Amino acid sequence: MPEHSLGSYWQAGLENADWIEPDLGLTKDGHLVVNHNEWLGETTNIAEIPELAHLRTNRSWTDNGKFVNITEEWFIFDMTLEQVKKVRIRQDSKYPWRPLHFNDMFEVLTFEEYLQLMRNLTVDLGKPFGVIPELKSPKRYNTGRSYPRYFEDRAILTLSHYGWTNITAKINRTAHSDLQLSPLGDLPENTILGPSTWQSFDLDTAEYLAQHTNTPVVALCEDLPWVFTPRGLDYLAGFAQIVSFWKDFFVAGAESLFRAGNVTWDEEDIRNMGGFIAPQNLAHEIHIRNLAFSPYTFYDSRQEMGYLCQRQDVPGNALVQCPRNRTEELSLFFSLGADYLFVENIVEASNTRTQFDSCRNL
Repeated sequence: MPEHSLGSYWQAGLENADWIEPDLGLTKDGHLVVNHNEWLGETTNIAEIPELAHLRTNRSWTDNGKFVNITEEWFIFDMTLEQVKKVRIRQDSKYPWRPLHFNDMFEVLTFEEYLQLMRNLTVDLGKPFGVIPELKSPKRYNTGRSYPRYFEDRAILTLSHYGWTNITAKINRTAHSDLQLSPLGDLPENTILGPSTWQSFDLDTAEYLAQHTNTPVVALCEDLPWVFTPRGLDYLAGFAQIVSFWKDFFVAGAESLFRAGNVTWDEEDIRNMGGFIAPQNLAHEIHIRNLAFSPYTFYDSRQEMGYLCQRQDVPGNALVQCPRNRTEELSLFFSLGADYLFVENIVEASNTRTQFDSCRNL
């Protein structure tokens, strides 16, 4: 199914996922919508809609310290909800093995429609699925809004309306007087909604969400060297319950990855924060701070795994021999004690977990 579509969420439910993730963006007229990127050209038919051609443009911004420059695209923050609803979702052409027969069947969902769907899945499939929205590029989506936490508060109010969070500190409700949320129907007796968790790569946003709701927070990170030090983890433990790092930080390690990516850091600052945590120690250092960890992303087995050690030599302090296949990869993280995994092929991951558990119990 095309990603972030109604069909893909149903498929995830039928495949018995525990959590089902929407990535959130914000339209020009203030509607929360679900899409992986801040632009629509790669995963929709928008290029074939003449009346939206004038919206194609170039945009750049800084996202969590990283410069982003995207050209010849249609950006969600430039579009109204009415315009976004004209497009239909397609498979990303970078993955030719994904079936195309569901292309153009599904429209882009609003956050409300996703939450209504999650309620329906809970009832129809009899399982309390976890809701785990990620707020994408909050500083860019807040640009031009009436105040700098508009995106976050809009998401908080919506999630609260659907019963997946409680607001625990003052937010700017006045700025959202235009937010018209659908009335909720009664759920069948004894229905229990699943858990909820916020996510963001923007650590300021993650901390804000933790301070203003009772919903746990996943702190995502792959670009900030200081995070991968003892004091960096101490900081995350001050507001997050879960950390989510690119999986190779547990294999090649922070120093090797940042050097390979030409990411620079202040040697003295890193030293003062305790130095980079070695990959073989990272899971332990996370857990002793009472944090859970959920590495990402574990792809379909037809896709490259993406480890540095598959492209170049890695210094001898790498955790283990480079994973050679999906079974080795997933088994490694099961043995590390990963609390959760972000996976794209749920059936593969579930079968590997069953196999791993069976072997461990022999």
